[in-house]
Amino acid sequence: MRLFLDEAGNTGSIIDKNGKLNYGTQRHFCLASVVVNDAQEEQLIRQKYAAFKEHFSPHGELKGNSLFTRECNDALIYFLENILDSSHFSICLYDKKFYLASLLLFSILGERAREECPVEYYALVSDLSQEPDDLFATFCQLTKRATIESVHELFEFLKKYPYRHVSPYGNGLLWAISKIQEMEIEETFVNDFLQFGCYSNRKFANLINLNALSELIEVISLEREYDARKIDIIHDNISGIGELLKQELEQFEIAIQFTDSKSDELIQLADNVASIFCKIINTIVRCWDTKMEWAPENEWILEKAALFLQKIGTQNIKFTVPIQSWALAFCAMEMFDPKYPKERRKNLFFNPKYKYWNQAVIQNIEQLDFSKHAECFEKLYSCGEGKG
Repeated sequence: MRLFLDEAGNTGSIIDKNGKLNYGTQRHFCLASVVVNDAQEEQLIRQKYAAFKEHFSPHGELKGNSLFTRECNDALIYFLENILDSSHFSICLYDKKFYLASLLLFSILGERAREECPVEYYALVSDLSQEPDDLFATFCQLTKRATIESVHELFEFLKKYPYRHVSPYGNGLLWAISKIQEMEIEETFVNDFLQFGCYSNRKFANLINLNALSELIEVISLEREYDARKIDIIHDNISGIGELLKQELEQFEIAIQFTDSKSDELIQLADNVASIFCKIINTIVRCWDTKMEWAPENEWILEKAALFLQKIGTQNIKFTVPIQSWALAFCAMEMFDPKYPKERRKNLFFNPKYKYWNQAVIQNIEQLDFSKHAECFEKLYSCGEGKG
């Protein structure tokens, strides 16, 4: 088996910069993989994609950001209907604020809370991720200084923070902080949790690339019952990060090689998928956040988003996003299907669907087996999620 991978969405560490989070407007991160089982299958995909490029972009690489535009509508439709399928693609999607919210909650509540109360835990992370950026920028800033003072300062900040989306009543985070301080064990969080990363290269922290990569490898190996150590992994070059990813994966006897996308068409294909899906999820969340989901100017992109989700199959997407965003993706896929009556694209019909998909997501979370995941990548999880 071979995986060809590329990313979209401002790669690298998530840290505070001048009191703000450093990723700007690129809230979502997407890692996409082209999955081939053998040489014959790989050759067929290469030939199909090469023919697509020759027809629509004969002079070189066709980037995903350019492909997913009205100007390239014909090429995009061809790509979605003839290149994309549910057998050869896998995606790991991260909401970066959700990621930080998970780090924060995990560092205080620990793994036991996530395993024993996954729905409540995931719901709290989802709500917490809706809070303003300053909460997470402060979290990132204080985790750079692993001292008793910084732990205490973080706890006091969290206790006094004016939450907008997390209720102060029944808030597991505030309850845990209260218990920790009551038991006078703040110092235990200095070495165990609030450290500036735990990677082999100490200059990195909250490296979302490593989480997404390890989880995507894990998902593919578990679903296809394939030994991760035997997978041939080829990734697009990542300036300054590639060597670290190599070092972290070597501990599990997993090898990865990096190459320029210009030299491999299947990495270019992975770029197309990653860039398109990142644009899709950004658009879906933006449309509902601004209450512009039914605006005529958004119809084209949401209809293409629905087609993308249907073709690749949502079972091939690992959503690490708030419950709300996860449910919205399913609503968009259903309501912007060409067969869905346009006159029913309104809140009257959306609301029950949104409620249904929220419940479906919760049921999915209830079925998560964290112990099974931990068996595969226990240390990668502890490095990526258990540390600040």
